[in-house]
Amino acid sequence: MPSTTMTALFRHTSGESDTRATVHLDPSRRGDEVAPELYAKFGEHLYTPRNVANVLEAQVLFNPTFGAWKFGRQQYGPDGGNSTVSDPDEVADRIETYAETHGVPDADRLRAAYRDGTALWWVLYGETEAVRTSPDIGLADDRAQRFETGSTDGHDGLAQWCHLPIHRTTAFEGTVTLCAVEETPVRLAVHDVDRTDGTFGDVLAEAVVTAREEHRSVSFSLEIPEAELEASERLFGFSVTTQATDANVVIDEVCLYPDDHVSTADPEIVDLLAALNLSALRWPGGNFVSGYHWRDGVGPIEERPTRPNPAWDGLETNLFGTDEFVALCEAVGCEPMICVNAGNGTPEEAARWVEYCNGSTDTEMGALRATHGHPEPYDVTYWEVGNELYGSWQIGWTTPAGNADRYRRFTDAMEAVDDSIEVMACGNRHTDWNEPLLADLEDGDWLTDHVLVECHADSETDPVELFNAHSGFASQLRGEYEAVAADCRDAGLEDVRQAITELQLFTRFDEREGDGTNESVAAGEEIEDHRLGRETLPTNKSITEAVFDATIIHECIRSGTVDMVTHSGIGNHGGGLRKSRGRVWADPCYYGQQLGSGLVGGTPIGVDVTCHTFSTETTWGADTSRWFGELEPVTDEPAIDAMAVTDADEYDFAVVLVHRDAGAEAIDVTLSGEPLESLDTVTVDRLSAETMYDTNTLEEPERITPVTDSTAVDDGTVTVALPPYSVLRLTGDRDRTDSEADTPSNYISSKNANGSQPK
Repeated sequence: MPSTTMTALFRHTSGESDTRATVHLDPSRRGDEVAPELYAKFGEHLYTPRNVANVLEAQVLFNPTFGAWKFGRQQYGPDGGNSTVSDPDEVADRIETYAETHGVPDADRLRAAYRDGTALWWVLYGETEAVRTSPDIGLADDRAQRFETGSTDGHDGLAQWCHLPIHRTTAFEGTVTLCAVEETPVRLAVHDVDRTDGTFGDVLAEAVVTAREEHRSVSFSLEIPEAELEASERLFGFSVTTQATDANVVIDEVCLYPDDHVSTADPEIVDLLAALNLSALRWPGGNFVSGYHWRDGVGPIEERPTRPNPAWDGLETNLFGTDEFVALCEAVGCEPMICVNAGNGTPEEAARWVEYCNGSTDTEMGALRATHGHPEPYDVTYWEVGNELYGSWQIGWTTPAGNADRYRRFTDAMEAVDDSIEVMACGNRHTDWNEPLLADLEDGDWLTDHVLVECHADSETDPVELFNAHSGFASQLRGEYEAVAADCRDAGLEDVRQAITELQLFTRFDEREGDGTNESVAAGEEIEDHRLGRETLPTNKSITEAVFDATIIHECIRSGTVDMVTHSGIGNHGGGLRKSRGRVWADPCYYGQQLGSGLVGGTPIGVDVTCHTFSTETTWGADTSRWFGELEPVTDEPAIDAMAVTDADEYDFAVVLVHRDAGAEAIDVTLSGEPLESLDTVTVDRLSAETMYDTNTLEEPERITPVTDSTAVDDGTVTVALPPYSVLRLTGDRDRTDSEADTPSNYISSKNANGSQPK
């Protein structure tokens, strides 16, 4: 629980100037050490390519298991879970959207192949009139793909368009599981592609394997000659074909990995996550976990079934399961955190998962883990019981009392296997959801919550109001978590640890009927002179998420009521990392989290801030276009947020400043106080953007990254410029030389990812 000094860590005096401010550092007021768990991440098995499939995974092919594609719809049944699109026209439109999103040049060809019995993302190759496809059954009793050829001289079979990370490597390795009516040579090849019409061109690399009557898995490797590569960003093709006459082949799965993968994970993703100094990574969901059964994702990949994603669009191939997740965490250097299926799963299933991860080889599940090549226990500490079980969208949703009952049953079963684990209850700070849980919690237990702020805006929304409503939300949130802590104390619980296991903002743009200006505001224009449009909306991909996250984590530190934050997400979901066309880059909030993690291990000290304040509308009115969701009106919030620590893990001294007022220009901030008196210079890492909607993109992956320099300390004071929409960190080390102070701090960009980050 918060110490009595925690509430005094931030003191504010209103200043008259909106261009100047002061921050005085007072080490006599001290808080509790900044926990590394406040800087963690969350990744979920979402639709392709989101978070795991084709993002965190290095595997480059879409639908490598030839699964029966699920076209999901966010309409929920009475027992939760999303529904499936079956209307042919809607399916055709969805395939068109997929093609546009992922740079596939011929949606018509995709649609035609899908209608004729070919797994989505695959098309016919060669003399297409001579190729016939049909669904079949694979080794895991899931869908496989049969193709039959006629009497032609060339190669016939299946192909798809794909993007390869040739900026990193030209060598690839893979496995294929297949069989045939009779022994048949099968070629696996990478092709050049005509980007204008999608024609599969010259073979750049190939390997030949033999399909026999029985299913078999065969490894292969491909290397593209350097001379064949004219551009690092281009479209490729991959084919599975044969020259045999009247062939009849069944392909169960074919996976293709760049040879630099890290236990099947993308090495650039691994490097970026490692540079983030993560404490923990939450997995596998999210809504997904309420329909996920962990046994599907362990063992030989050819024996793992492909399932419809239970919560989202698309498929779950189960190529990335428990063993791969733990290997990722080891490579990144963070603790694995597993959320178990408390939706349509059972306590016994969860207990077996704990035993698989933590049991010795003398146990049934520990022995199974050893047969999969991992004899040593994983020692997973954090286990969360269920995800958002209060929501009707959740598979197996329940009532507050039902949640308390499930928590008790799951905890008893899981702790019977390993009583050293830390079990986390599914909480909700809103309504009376937590009340029945309190009878089953004990001091030291965890109570989770999600902060997914959905805010609606349209062309009439004031962008300054929108930004400031988000940047001012942290104070409201602190009060809500303090209320939860008070409820726990009223129930006799003095030390329940709260965790935010999902955090991100969701800004939605609503079309206004009869408004023809929604598309008139393009990215790069000054939004102050225009109404909002889709391209000028501050989203979790933008600098706004970095500001939003920093202010919330600072309030968690000050209040002491929240001990863990697993921010959403890993890739192409929420804010974090992006991957497209084989390229990886980071969102601004990635760098914001990286700067903030410099506070870890430090002792918070008091800050006295003098600056101007901002407020938002006192009422939103009846017009739903002004709906800012759970964001309450903000009154007299300080324009600057400041968090300071001494004796952090990486620095003797660190301060993080946040510019919170979109209605103000740059602010010159003068800092003073005892921690600065022994320093000659400080290092300044500045993350800022010109607009609240600025993002990093495939074309400009490093548009918003920290800029590092050093600033002299003059008689115990230092002045820095704090631009709008910015997060700024000052650090000092009494043993650091002037030359070291000029060295860029510990952030890593997409350009120097994969082994070349600063040391």
